[in-house]
Amino acid sequence: MSRIVTAFNKTVVEYFRKTSLNGFGLLYFIRKRRIQRIFWFLFISFGILFASYAVFSMILEFLSYSTIADLSELKVLEDETHFPELKICSGYKFSHKNMLASAHDLVNSPKKSLDFWLQKLALLSGYFDPFSVKEEDVDDINFLLDIKNISSFLLGLTPACESLILRCKVNNIPANCSKLFTLKAYNDGICCALGRGNLTGELTLFMDSSHIDEYPLNGNFPGFSLHVPSWQGRVSINPGEIAAVEIEVMELQGNSQLNEYAIEKRACYFSQEGESREKCLHECRIKATLINCQCVPYPFEFRTQKFGHCTLENITCLQLVERNWSPAQCPQCLPLCNQLFYRLHKQILGHLHPWRSELNFKFKTPHRQLYKTNILYHWYQMLSNVGGVLGICIGCSFISGFELIYFLVFRLWSNYLRQPET
Repeated sequence: MSRIVTAFNKTVVEYFRKTSLNGFGLLYFIRKRRIQRIFWFLFISFGILFASYAVFSMILEFLSYSTIADLSELKVLEDETHFPELKICSGYKFSHKNMLASAHDLVNSPKKSLDFWLQKLALLSGYFDPFSVKEEDVDDINFLLDIKNISSFLLGLTPACESLILRCKVNNIPANCSKLFTLKAYNDGICCALGRGNLTGELTLFMDSSHIDEYPLNGNFPGFSLHVPSWQGRVSINPGEIAAVEIEVMELQGNSQLNEYAIEKRACYFSQEGESREKCLHECRIKATLINCQCVPYPFEFRTQKFGHCTLENITCLQLVERNWSPAQCPQCLPLCNQLFYRLHKQILGHLHPWRSELNFKFKTPHRQLYKTNILYHWYQMLSNVGGVLGICIGCSFISGFELIYFLVFRLWSNYLRQPET
């Protein structure tokens, strides 16, 4: 037998005879009691296997899910709960009254009928929805209309906020609607936007969906749609409804210690690292249009000297992008670690004149659901958990680990040197 094998056998015997691990020493001291030794060997083997499985599972869970979310409720004072950015969009993308006024102005130039110009102006809905028009219908529209500033022209065709929102009240006190709402262009239409501010309490709006704005276009509907920046933040209001709209707020709060992890690991951005997922997806969609169509789509928020604005001449390419683009193409767009989510709940309280609607906005409760995202395990918690499993299953500790290293290195080498050369 070689020197190393003899030294190893001798070291193993010494380890089991002198080890501080409870129970391991019995494998040496009861070596003449075969049945007891087999039983104890099987029991220790089971403990080692179970400890290995538990530690391995714990490490895999830590590598797969490094964070954990806790749900609780947070009470917020009324004056600290501000209204989110609220969009009120008419069901009619274009106002019939404004369309007639623009068509009358065009009739006085080239000699075309009023109906002809109304049909051509209706094709401008392709800026909001590329599938609402056909390529053969928009071939000559840019030449015929010769519009220098399409953004201003489209704003002039849509229902004005003054005609949609007749009166406003903040906490039952009359307010100037024109100071609260601004007409803004979005990729899906032009809406009256309530900007982020210090508006709290209750907001009451008296609205008009008058037939003078009604215009027969694809996708048009009587009434209004309400939007807040959240995937569950949309409701529709029909003409004549008295509705109470409650806003439910959810807060996602990320522990600052999540900065220790890579962005891909925690799957969220802090404010200094990136922007909201909605804004990122919007910019990603614009970049897809830039790559495929070599132009910036409406509402032309992206400024670049290299590319011009998309027109209806690019409708085929815009339809192709609209058909094939999906959020899955933008894996870099992650949510913020700290942000607020909103959900709208509508309740119909009664009915008014068929063209009028009344809306009352308020927060559902003075509480909001709070989702706290924390680190699943800190390094000391991980060490404690592993040590607890090893201690329960096999009675192992730091001292036991260093003891094993001592026997496998120093005692093995000492026993090897003491063996005579063959």
